[in-house]
Amino acid sequence: MTKTIAVTGANGHIGNVICRFLTEQGYSVNAMYHSDTTALKGLPVTLFKGSVLNKEDLLRLFSNCDIVINCAAIISIHGDPDGIVFKTNTEGPANVLEVAIKSGIKKIIHISSVHAVEEEPLSLPFDEKRPYKKATAAVYDYSKAMGEQFLLNSGNTNAPEVVILRPSAVIGPFDFKPSEMGKALIQFYNEKILALPEGGYNFVDVRDVVDSVIHAIEKGCNGQIYMLSGKYYTLKQLAQSIKNVTGKNVPSTVIPTSILHLLLPIISIYSKVSGTPPLFTKTSITILKTCHTNMDCSKAKAELGHHTRPLEETIRDFYAWQKTNHAIQ
Repeated sequence: MTKTIAVTGANGHIGNVICRFLTEQGYSVNAMYHSDTTALKGLPVTLFKGSVLNKEDLLRLFSNCDIVINCAAIISIHGDPDGIVFKTNTEGPANVLEVAIKSGIKKIIHISSVHAVEEEPLSLPFDEKRPYKKATAAVYDYSKAMGEQFLLNSGNTNAPEVVILRPSAVIGPFDFKPSEMGKALIQFYNEKILALPEGGYNFVDVRDVVDSVIHAIEKGCNGQIYMLSGKYYTLKQLAQSIKNVTGKNVPSTVIPTSILHLLLPIISIYSKVSGTPPLFTKTSITILKTCHTNMDCSKAKAELGHHTRPLEETIRDFYAWQKTNHAIQ
């Protein structure tokens, strides 16, 4: 068994849960964080402060490791005004690969996203064979597409094995920051959401994603891509599940996409005045409207043992964990 595994982006939602699961199963973990160690507090890992944009940081992180799990990325539904989203999500994987070759790493497991590939056509199942997004797509989507391709198409004969994992919208406990979806769930709990946007998304529990990440250490095949999706729910179905779990009042009014687009200038002004992130952006509205309702994770089920738990279990555990950490009352 591999003794020490390097994890980049270890302080993120997926990253910190990976560290928890790895240490529980007897692995030693080199965990790289960028600035905040809150999510890693108390875990028996070796901490490395650094960035995937710094090759010297990666050299130190990869020392004595055989496997790298690359979680480092920046998710954005607010564009990329300073270019850091694109830079991190493209140069990061390229640097990980270059340093992995120098360090004698045997395998890279890269956490990508279902956003890396085209949603259309919506009439056909959404699987690993979808074409990559192009430069005309949202910057996050295109950057994740480029990151995958850097890793899969290196052409270096000394390159380690590469396995690509594409989760859908990840929710669940241990969401310290919290994530964009975590923020939304907290707003639902605090009864701050007055109406629902049209559309929905495919939600998957972070623990189910991480189970499959761990299985990919031994079972993930070189050059292969695996969808780690869950199940599609409209926002109205999500709200009802939250009500079932918490008893909280949730909105029932659904605002059509066309009206939401008209409201964007008002939402933007309110965001600037209040100093809070906008509840909806052009990107998030598009994501909810165009999310594929039939994401096919059968390959991951067959090869990695991927499984998904009921949404209400995930929601219940999310809120229980948030209460334990005093994020909600």
